[in-house]
Amino acid sequence: MKKDFLFKNLIETLHDRIPQRGKLAEVLAELLGIEKEAVYRRLRGSVPFSFREIHTIAVHMGFSLDSVAENTSLFNKQMMILSIEFLDPQKKDYERIERFREGINRLKEDPNSESGAIGHMIPSSFYYLYPSIYKFYLFKWSHQFGNPQKIKTYAETNPTERLRQLNLEFVESVRESPKSVYIFDRRFIEYFMNDVRFFYDIRLITRDDVLRLKNDLHSMLCELERYAGNGCFDTGNKMEIFLANVLIDANYYYVDANTYKLTIMRSFAFSDAYSFDEAVFRNLKNWLNFLKRTSTLISEGNATERIRFFEQQRKLVEAI
Repeated sequence: MKKDFLFKNLIETLHDRIPQRGKLAEVLAELLGIEKEAVYRRLRGSVPFSFREIHTIAVHMGFSLDSVAENTSLFNKQMMILSIEFLDPQKKDYERIERFREGINRLKEDPNSESGAIGHMIPSSFYYLYPSIYKFYLFKWSHQFGNPQKIKTYAETNPTERLRQLNLEFVESVRESPKSVYIFDRRFIEYFMNDVRFFYDIRLITRDDVLRLKNDLHSMLCELERYAGNGCFDTGNKMEIFLANVLIDANYYYVDANTYKLTIMRSFAFSDAYSFDEAVFRNLKNWLNFLKRTSTLISEGNATERIRFFEQQRKLVEAI
């Protein structure tokens, strides 16, 4: 019974990561160095996965062995860290990003699906479209996690072309979601500008860099205001924007599709803790509903509040 339970959890975890059976078999065959037919025998349960194979798969796909065993202890309900080297991505880093993108793609397959972002950072589904803003977050991340003996300036920090392309594909997938919800800390632009000011003061960002950032921020605010006024993206898919009236002390993202429930907590600009656990997801949605009740909706209606808010953000950008 226990063996069947573990096998079922392992297969469900694998299909969560790679839903296409053919693609899953292809990935596992390459990863384990065995023939596809041998993989299919394991997926059917005719031949058991060895512990070494399960460990290899878990490390590669970024899930814990505890999550497969599904120990109900409180300490095994923790979110898992997605560790990716963004400055010099390797093959495994790109593969992890691509697997998440495949999960995001499920949004457009489910007419009742929803995605969202909550927090005091500019959501990645917006800043990925603006090279200087994305570069700044990458630059800040490099100072938090990079080698302090090899400090890079903003100008020296550059994402790879493949990473740029994956980011654009991510934005496209998110905006294909039938519904998107954004809840902003009212000071999210102020927080960003404070960071820019700090790095400018210690001479790691030049005046020209600041001007490029300001131009991109103005463009992004115009885009955001237009979407808020229309209540939808250019794709026609619905989006809601709220301004929080209570403190939001971290940044959260979620994907809510019929076959895919993902909760992400983002810290340090790019480092993500993520969970496919439904209890974690339910807690996030309960909190989301509380925030929606206590926040101010500025998309579609409430034009006065919306206009005032965006005027304030533009003044903050100009003030630096």
